[in-house]
Amino acid sequence: MKALRTILFLALLASPALAQDSVTLSWKTQTFKSSKLGESRTIYIATPPDYAREKQRYPVLVLLDADDRSQFAAAVANVGFLTSRAAIPAMLIVGIPNGKDRTRDLTPVATGMTAQTFATAGGAAKFTDFLIDEVLPRVRSRYRTLPATVLAGHSFGGLFALHVAATKPGTFAGIIAMSPSLWWNDSTGVIGYADSIAKSSVAQRLFATSGGKEPPIDVTTRRFVARLDSVKPASLAFASQRYPDDTHGLTPAPSLVDGLRFVFAPVAINGTAIASLGPTSDSAAVVSAVLSSEQSYAGAAHSLGLPEKLPEDVLNSLGYNVLQTLKLPNVAVWVFERNVDHYPDSPNVYDSLGDGLLARGDSTAARTEFKRARDVAVRVGQPVSKETLKKLAALEPKANVVQAGKPRKKGPGG
Repeated sequence: MKALRTILFLALLASPALAQDSVTLSWKTQTFKSSKLGESRTIYIATPPDYAREKQRYPVLVLLDADDRSQFAAAVANVGFLTSRAAIPAMLIVGIPNGKDRTRDLTPVATGMTAQTFATAGGAAKFTDFLIDEVLPRVRSRYRTLPATVLAGHSFGGLFALHVAATKPGTFAGIIAMSPSLWWNDSTGVIGYADSIAKSSVAQRLFATSGGKEPPIDVTTRRFVARLDSVKPASLAFASQRYPDDTHGLTPAPSLVDGLRFVFAPVAINGTAIASLGPTSDSAAVVSAVLSSEQSYAGAAHSLGLPEKLPEDVLNSLGYNVLQTLKLPNVAVWVFERNVDHYPDSPNVYDSLGDGLLARGDSTAARTEFKRARDVAVRVGQPVSKETLKKLAALEPKANVVQAGKPRKKGPGG
């Protein structure tokens, strides 16, 4: 029973996110002329569900082969799912559909027998410049983004992702190489890419996968994994996953989910001290967990190019858990006050603080915070919460109230 109560307590940490529509399967399309590739190219942009309402910035996921609509839709849905469970931050997804020649774009220069089979190969360098110098600047100029950027590709896209990790280290905070075609050029990339990545002093996080039912790719990917594992470069955070029962066409779905979880593992809330709190935690445990989590989160977030403060909804959820489950209103107020310090332009943090103060019995201070929630919403151009207005009205002094059935007394003038 104690274990069940703990699970329920932890589940409540994600309850505000779960209450929202965290999955969207719609995206916008942009087409423009690429000077790097000498042709018109299209990209897809999928924003988080709260993008229009919120003012925050988001990390970016660049996903190749986006014209595979089923794969892209699954990616958007899975990002929404992971976000709703606080496993990864909400992200802006940039899908890159293939152009006229996918093989040309996604492959490095071909040699030997590969060059004879794939006559148009070898455009990976230009395609890298297209992503770095055209796609990302275009997206960043039109959307609210953070420096944290992840590149994910499957098959030739996975080979391209490793090519970027080896030739442009640090451009992407995370690289997810899903079933990379490392058989390319007689598998010379197995050692070549591994050694180039290992020699780089630039920090990056790399995740590689393969399926048990794609023999040529499985064999070469396992060799690549073994090579990187043997050298253990200090600047590289590396992990891999093999899916024994998956074919080449099935690996993208689990690979992207596992890859994103790995890339953002340092800032996953379930890895912080907050996640160790339970229904029997006392005031000292809550305070210690918050302070410890803030410190560990800041360092990890900095390394990924993310804001160094705990996410607003994490502290907000914790505050309500402390208030409603642990019955510690003073500590809840302390948690809400930290959120106000971190996010002074959010109406929600003042509304939550008002709830905490009201639970503590301080209606005057609560009314002040509800007013601030209203005023901040107006200042930042957000709709004023109906719940905030309702709570504020309930606390306003009842002046000049006329009792039903009793006439108002006339003044001296009649």
